[in-house]
Amino acid sequence: MRPLQFKKRQSQIVDASGRPLEISMQAHEASGTGRRLSKFDAPNYGPNQAATTENAILRRRMRASIRNNPWMSRALNADVANEIGTGIVPRSKSSNKQFRKAIRELWNDWSPKADVTGILNAFGLQCQAARSRKESGEVFIRKIRVGGGFDIPVPIQFQVLEADFCPVELNTQASNGNDIVSGIEIDANGRRVAYWFYKKHPGELGSYGDLMRVPADQVIHHFIPLRPGQMRGKPQAVQSIVRAYLFDKYDDAELGRKETRAHYTGVIHRPDYGDEDYQYDPISGQPITEDENGVPQLELEPGTFPSLLPGEDIKIFDGDQGNSGYLEYQRQQLLAVAAGWDVPYELVTGDYGNINDRVWRAIMNQYRREVEQTQDLYTIQQICRVVWEEFVDAAVLSGAVEAPGYDTLRANYLRADHRAQAWAYIHPLQDAQAMTLMKNEGFESRQSIVAERGWDVEDVDEQRAEDADREKKLGLNQMRKANGKPT
Repeated sequence: MRPLQFKKRQSQIVDASGRPLEISMQAHEASGTGRRLSKFDAPNYGPNQAATTENAILRRRMRASIRNNPWMSRALNADVANEIGTGIVPRSKSSNKQFRKAIRELWNDWSPKADVTGILNAFGLQCQAARSRKESGEVFIRKIRVGGGFDIPVPIQFQVLEADFCPVELNTQASNGNDIVSGIEIDANGRRVAYWFYKKHPGELGSYGDLMRVPADQVIHHFIPLRPGQMRGKPQAVQSIVRAYLFDKYDDAELGRKETRAHYTGVIHRPDYGDEDYQYDPISGQPITEDENGVPQLELEPGTFPSLLPGEDIKIFDGDQGNSGYLEYQRQQLLAVAAGWDVPYELVTGDYGNINDRVWRAIMNQYRREVEQTQDLYTIQQICRVVWEEFVDAAVLSGAVEAPGYDTLRANYLRADHRAQAWAYIHPLQDAQAMTLMKNEGFESRQSIVAERGWDVEDVDEQRAEDADREKKLGLNQMRKANGKPT
């Protein structure tokens, strides 16, 4: 049986002279390859090639931008402050009440000693890791299991390592047959089994030594995998690097132009009296100075009104019109820089002149939703959860806390919520009234409201009970009754 054949029918469209017009058969304009889009470079990079091909220069330029560009530095500081604040706090949710209380107290004792260098506490490590992830695209945290002889409540500490320690250019095969992709060793199933690190930071002076293999269960790799299969991260605001650099150069040139322009107030026009007449100041009679180009300069004190010679005339420069529209241009460029960071323009620049409180609420609600997404999906999942589990394991195995049946009930003992610092109220009275209404109408529990504020409801209730006992002992309740106030 012969297969059916279909012929494609096309309508013939002609112009006014009867010549046929070509019709584009592309479904999307963005797929065009004509004159307008011929230079639209779109390389077909996979997730790892796209993330690592120019990673080294991207990191260098990002770090240089943050060191030197105030807008880039401000955006980074604001973003880290909103993501981490004073720390993302773990709260045990184990069904064992005694364990919850004991592990909470033990965490508070251990936190100041969480950093192997002794400089930061557990929350400082979070802040440093988040900042390094945004600046360099990723960060590594080594788990250091501490032996005896150290003054530490729980024998576990952590060390933050910059991304440079793991070379992205290392693509080879290990002696055991595993592939090493961008410095990460993976097995036949694609699981990470080890990381290859330099012994010293390659950016420091001196030899940084050979590579060392560190098992994957001793390393936390914190980054945001934007594409499936992506193994290394890239700096957060790569879209802002070029714009911030070029705008900073332009802004500096504008500042230099204004500085140079400020030296010139006006000119004196005079008839030609001869060369010797230009050698003397017509006001003071003193010899006239010349600039480096040999142009005569007349210096006047503020408030001076010159007395001119016959035929002379003064022309004062009519303001500086060279920066017309500069403020709006500056705002537009900083809007783009802020957009590259995913941080509101107002937080980057401190310019709140074009918004009101309603607009500000809308801006911050969207920004906070994005920050919470990063917190829950990446920071808590990759760092906070792992640190908590390592801490609890070490605490139980070392005998620092009692956990009956831990070998079979480990999952129960590891249950925890991780709460970031509460957002500041945009409108304190309205926000507090809204939360009270939600609780009274049954749409939200008091426990969830307290958790949103970054606290544990058990801690709050214990503090309230302590306050009530103290007030009762001091007779404050009786004083309230006498003054007609609720107790």
